[in-house]
Amino acid sequence: MWISRIRVTGGFLNGLDVSLNRGLNVIVGPRGAGKTTFLELLRHAVGAQHAEQSGPATRNRQAFLDAVLGAGEVIVDVESDDGGRHLVVDAKGGGQRFDLSKSVLVLGQNELEEIASDAPSRLNLLDLRTGAANDLPDRGGIEVLTGEIFDIRVELDERREESKKRKRLVSDRALFLSQETALLGGSTAQLSEKRDLLRQAEERVISTGQDLERIEAVRSELANLLVSHQRELGRLHVTIERAATLSRVPAVLAALTQAASLSEGVGVALSDAQTSLDTSESEIREHNIGAREAAAPIREELEQAETGLGQITAQLRNVDTALRALDENDVAVRDLEARHVTLLERRGHLLDSVEQVEEALYETRADVARATTAQVANNVVIVVDHLADATEFRRFLQDSLRGSSTRTTLIDSVAERVLPRQLLEMIETNDASGLAAVAGMAEDRAQRLIDNLTERDLLQGLGHIRLTDSVDFRLRDGSVDKSVDSLSTGQKCAVTLPIVLSERERTLILDQPEDHLDNAFLVTNIVSGLNTRGQGGAQTIVATHNANIPVLGSAENVVVLSSDGKVGRVDVQGAFDSADIVDKITELMEGGREAFARRSAFYTTHGGFK
Repeated sequence: MWISRIRVTGGFLNGLDVSLNRGLNVIVGPRGAGKTTFLELLRHAVGAQHAEQSGPATRNRQAFLDAVLGAGEVIVDVESDDGGRHLVVDAKGGGQRFDLSKSVLVLGQNELEEIASDAPSRLNLLDLRTGAANDLPDRGGIEVLTGEIFDIRVELDERREESKKRKRLVSDRALFLSQETALLGGSTAQLSEKRDLLRQAEERVISTGQDLERIEAVRSELANLLVSHQRELGRLHVTIERAATLSRVPAVLAALTQAASLSEGVGVALSDAQTSLDTSESEIREHNIGAREAAAPIREELEQAETGLGQITAQLRNVDTALRALDENDVAVRDLEARHVTLLERRGHLLDSVEQVEEALYETRADVARATTAQVANNVVIVVDHLADATEFRRFLQDSLRGSSTRTTLIDSVAERVLPRQLLEMIETNDASGLAAVAGMAEDRAQRLIDNLTERDLLQGLGHIRLTDSVDFRLRDGSVDKSVDSLSTGQKCAVTLPIVLSERERTLILDQPEDHLDNAFLVTNIVSGLNTRGQGGAQTIVATHNANIPVLGSAENVVVLSSDGKVGRVDVQGAFDSADIVDKITELMEGGREAFARRSAFYTTHGGFK
């Protein structure tokens, strides 16, 4: 794809109409003539990204567009093998075609150093070439499962603690049974029969009581479902009201209306379930009350016949009730344990799939890095280290452990040596010894760190954390490869720009790439890179103050802008060697013919030319 024409209606460049060539297009003019505005409007029209990822320029770009375009529009024609497209875009981005956004790469003024100095921007620059940066799977499912796993672990801990009461209750039951047997030892058959009747009544009390507890648990869940359903149904009706304004897409309104009807049916079913629950509860409660009323006189009669017998039977009933509850608790523990295993397996599969995608992305990045290194100067090397950037992980740990007195060195050690997935699993299994061994810390410190991170929200956040690949641009100096982080500003630009120019497929928009570069490097590396792009059929649009770019780059299309301070306009347009363009290049970039002639004479006299 390449851009063949741009027109502007409104704003600083109102009335501008410029045709562009497929090869090298150079935008020149004095400062304030609108060169940067021209390039930024081009970028905005096709929705292209800047290579830098952060900083004030990113945040202020919309304000800049509002100022230079206002209520106007940018009209851009783009050409491709599939035919042409006509874009009409306003300052807010209305009219952009997002399928074109990756077809253009933009390097704004002073961004070379920003890219070189910022690890995410270096990675983004590489990903703009791989086209795979947005293919990483969402970790939302992992986050949700981690929350569910935490809830199950909490409930399991509580229920397992409850299960520990069984030994004491069994012992108490045996004691009460022996006491009851002793009191009934010399009793009549009639008294034993009364005891059996009391046991039957108390069994009904216990079973109906358990039914009431189950009903209350279901009632609580059902109440939450009804509240949630009403809230979501309300949101659905609001969405339907908004969709009613979409006259061009009636199918959306029809689908939403059908969804609302189905949702209302769900609400009716939930309400019916609640009504049935209320009816059942009333009936079971009457049975429970009746059983208690039947048991009371029998217990009183037993107490009168043998002092203490009625109290013992009551205590036995309470113990049996507690043991029955523990039986249900044990069933719940087994169900929760099975559910816990299932959730761990599901999350494990999700994590495995994410890691496979990340591994494939790394291989793609590494391949692009190797190919790009082969294209650029032999002293520039692009290196990709897999999952070596733990910045997000470290920041997460710092935020999560703030106020816990955890040393920064300890946090750094964990971030550098432990993978987020490892840490998550170690926390969930309370594996302090494993964490201590991997992170190189004392076990008691590892245990404190685990305790501080054992919170639902923190574990969910940890499940969402990912390490990223690290990209370094290295300058080969003899036998030493120097990281871009250790280079001077000029060296950073000298390393980064050849990498940008090695792009062969997309249109490249550059704003004053010569900043921080000397002319010798510019001629030897940058102009040659521009020429190579042109020979390969790639379009380059560059704004510059350096005459070497249009002249030595043999620019087929030079656009000279000027301004009266209020509006920018095209002064002249043509090939680099046309008379009008030669005059403008000489005037604007060489200081005029006299200055150029004097420099030429100086170099000739002092041996500069041979």
